[in-house]
Amino acid sequence: MLTILGFVMIATFLVLIMAKKMSPIAALVLIPALFCVLVGQGAHLGEYVLDGVGDLAPTAAMLMFAIIYFGVMIDVGLFDPIVRGILRFCRADPLRIVMGTALLAAIVSLDGDGSTTFMITVSALLPLYRRLGMSVVVLTGVAATANGVMNTLPWGGPTARAATALHVDAGDIFVPMIPALAVGLLCVLVLSYALGLRERRRLGLLSAAGVSGAGASGAGADERDERGHAADAGSDAGAGSAAGAETVLVGAGAEARAGAGRVSLSKARTGGGDGGVPSSAGSGSAAHPGTEGDAAPSGPAAGGAAVLDPNRSTLRPGLYWFNAALTVALLALLITQLLPIPVLFLLGAAVALTVNFRDMADQKARIAAHSENVLNVAGMVFAAAVFTGVLTGTGMVDEMARTVVGAIPDALGPHMAVVTAILSIPFTYLMSNDGFYFGIVPILSEAGAAHGVSSLEIARASLVGQPLHMSSPLVPAVYVLVGMAKVEFGEHTRFTIKWAVLTSLTVLGAGLLFGIM
Repeated sequence: MLTILGFVMIATFLVLIMAKKMSPIAALVLIPALFCVLVGQGAHLGEYVLDGVGDLAPTAAMLMFAIIYFGVMIDVGLFDPIVRGILRFCRADPLRIVMGTALLAAIVSLDGDGSTTFMITVSALLPLYRRLGMSVVVLTGVAATANGVMNTLPWGGPTARAATALHVDAGDIFVPMIPALAVGLLCVLVLSYALGLRERRRLGLLSAAGVSGAGASGAGADERDERGHAADAGSDAGAGSAAGAETVLVGAGAEARAGAGRVSLSKARTGGGDGGVPSSAGSGSAAHPGTEGDAAPSGPAAGGAAVLDPNRSTLRPGLYWFNAALTVALLALLITQLLPIPVLFLLGAAVALTVNFRDMADQKARIAAHSENVLNVAGMVFAAAVFTGVLTGTGMVDEMARTVVGAIPDALGPHMAVVTAILSIPFTYLMSNDGFYFGIVPILSEAGAAHGVSSLEIARASLVGQPLHMSSPLVPAVYVLVGMAKVEFGEHTRFTIKWAVLTSLTVLGAGLLFGIM
């Protein structure tokens, strides 16, 4: 009976969140609470939830302070020179532009946010694609696949969910996976080179003069002055709007001969790294992406200062090298695991806020600017404590695992990590990360444990499908991508799916080669 109820609980959870009848947070809390009562263990619900919360508190802390840290780094201008440098590298060469797309998407993905990555990448490079007559679907496909590989960072969605669902440390999942993920990123760069070479052969090398002063998409964007009054920026200024964010591409000067110029845009941020719950860049209202692939998302822009505007008040050019050194040191400590990841990001966020914003009011403003995203992510983690706590405490997961183990041929049992990796490719495309990591991965982990496969191996294997996941119709961030680029969702899917699957299989092959799974 527990087996049947367990599968029914998971199925109910998946159906409700896929049909958008309930938010993931509400479904993670209410569905298991209901089933806990149905199995006759309602009196123990509080005990199960508190056990789950205790296990997941470090993961929640890591996500909260990682979001604040990278949000502050974007605010103070750490990534601005990188964006401008990539734009200068691109020139008017289709090959360079496509490779620049992969590089920019990968670098901006460091903040663990899909929508942010797509908004910056598209706003910066779409003018070049349009003016040169390049295939815009190449832009969307490369950006989505690069972001999918980088989406596996510990403060991104899937790794945090895997750690949460299996009660393991996110660093223990991620650090051994770095070589395989590096090979996956290399695969994306090789792919972008091949696609860029194809575009160069089709179009040839164009004069940079023909690209100068490119506009983003011809659509107007809202620019707000310091008093918050909206002013219309015309298409000649290169403005394009999407996902309720204010995007402005300033015409190029002589410095950027490719005509890309400097980018300034406000960014909507999403929780969990895979674009799960779009929210504003500041403390304003959330931006909700559309449900149709060809419809540009719309909504009110938030009034935050997390922008790539060269004149924004949060810039700290005098502290650039300090912030760069702090970030490099933080990432180095993360890889060497000298301290737990939550402690590293807690210390990093405190140092970044204190050094960059001496005034207490400014520090509060920066925390408030990113508070909605923090709340969404922390809420998801603690809501997951109810789901995993009930699933484990009632014994449902054990019974379900026995059923799955019985259905797996003995010959495949010792290879459950590979089975999980292969299943992650279609599963993470056909369902949300919440559904896969909280509903499916724990069962696969229990089945693997029966054959001597550790939870860590299963967790690492579950990340293999992420390059394809970022093009799933269940990921709101992908609608930001195709909406800004004005690409039909079906066209994006047809182009991207084969390359994303190839990248996922490359990560799997590298994982097996390096003995990671």
